Amino acid sequence: MAMKKTDLFKNLALTTAQRMKNAAKTPKPGAAAAVAKSKKELAKANPLLASLMADKPTKKTKKP
Repeated sequence: MAMKKTDLFKNLALTTAQRMKNAAKTPKPGAAAAVAKSKKELAKANPLLASLMADKPTKKTKKP
């Protein structure tokens, strides 16, 4: 059974739409660099995170 011309165009349209959908999911190069923030910037935005990241002096215990 031969396919009709409309079926061929429908299959082509579905294939193209699927490719476009998959292409939208892939991350663009350089997009992550624009979103990434340094630890200092994150700490300024979130005081709780800043308190967790603060340098705490460590206890030095003497061995007897």
